[in-house]
Amino acid sequence: MKENKILGWSIIFLLAIIPILLLMTLGEETSWFGDYSSATQTLGEIFGLVGMTLFALTFVLSTRIKAIEDLFGGLDKVYIVHAIVGGAALVSMLFHPIFLVLKFIPSDVWQAALYLLPGSYWSVNFGIIALMGLIFLISLTLYSRMKYNRWKFSHEFLGLVFLFAVFHIFLVRGNASRDNIFVGYYEYAAAVSIIGLGAFSYSLFLKNRIFKTAVYRVRTIKPYKNAFEISMVAEHKPLQYKAGQFIFVRFYNRRLPREAHPFSIASETNSPILTIIVKKLGDFTSKLIELREGDKVSIEGPYGKFDYTKAKGKNQVWIAGGIGIVPFLGMAKDLEDKTIDGTISLFYSVADESDFIGYDLLTQLSSANKKFSFIAWNSKTQGYLDAKKIQEISGSVKDKAYFLCGPPGFKDSIIKGLLQLGVKKQSIHEEAFDFR
Repeated sequence: MKENKILGWSIIFLLAIIPILLLMTLGEETSWFGDYSSATQTLGEIFGLVGMTLFALTFVLSTRIKAIEDLFGGLDKVYIVHAIVGGAALVSMLFHPIFLVLKFIPSDVWQAALYLLPGSYWSVNFGIIALMGLIFLISLTLYSRMKYNRWKFSHEFLGLVFLFAVFHIFLVRGNASRDNIFVGYYEYAAAVSIIGLGAFSYSLFLKNRIFKTAVYRVRTIKPYKNAFEISMVAEHKPLQYKAGQFIFVRFYNRRLPREAHPFSIASETNSPILTIIVKKLGDFTSKLIELREGDKVSIEGPYGKFDYTKAKGKNQVWIAGGIGIVPFLGMAKDLEDKTIDGTISLFYSVADESDFIGYDLLTQLSSANKKFSFIAWNSKTQGYLDAKKIQEISGSVKDKAYFLCGPPGFKDSIIKGLLQLGVKKQSIHEEAFDFR
């Protein structure tokens, strides 16, 4: 798994530096950094080329293609990579005009200003529009608390922003590009444009038409204090999945938006009754009370590599925080029909006793299986769960496999503590379920 992740990042790095290598080997400039003017021009070109390449890769990373998921060890990890690459693309594209402007400072401030302001040159205007659009949309992701459906709709404009950037790199002329940045520049720009626009079009328009989603019907809706348990049955062939994975669910109910949302699976491996548990976090999830038995549901997936069976032969510790218990419910149910080589301890931490989900089920499974223990942790009365408390209860923390799911702060704190106690990083597995 670790080797795959290294390979994935290596591929991204190599693709990002391809335009730099092409510039240095096929460009016509004899002295790229010979003087101030040449150095700033060269850096401006490099940042522009790398930024466009990374921008195109963000669309590829968002396609949910299985090969990419396998490469990074789960779709949740792919979304983390997607965010990092997107941020790097923005930074690179910001430095592109900055260095081109620095070329004219202090000798020609007016010419420098023309690069930053809209004018009669639409080739430059397209670049300004693309950069401002990218800054705006990424700012929405980082700083806004808008509803999921509106956030997702806003991200569909990234394709338009990329298109403006494509217009810029093909239309810009003169000193800004020296016409021929390197031999084959337009072929490379065309390839990047096709890959970016093709991946975006695939995700937005083609994927659901090419790959049919599984069709289910709502069977039951069970409300909890702060969550809903929704069970569904397939209309035709049931979905094949492993406990611990997650799916994208689209509900067909006129009172609910039709955007697909990611939810962890709470049922055991390949159960004909597919169950999810949804916490009431916002407008959409709160409206799930409007669901009715028999409502149509389309399901895309499964995704994720949160697989406890890969730690075969080892004693395991499962650690859940809040709604992060969901994947562990299906994994715990799996233990009824499987022989466990080692022992498994499940720590389930909540802020208040009323927040426990599946408490009776986990207690029952623990009583029936001597190798599976369930530790319910009420942080209101017992204090925050940490690595040292886990060690006190489960014994030596070394030579065990750890699986964590829950809020980022909760996981990060425990992982930090485990590492300090000598647990190897490769023995710790986490599910990053908090992506949009």
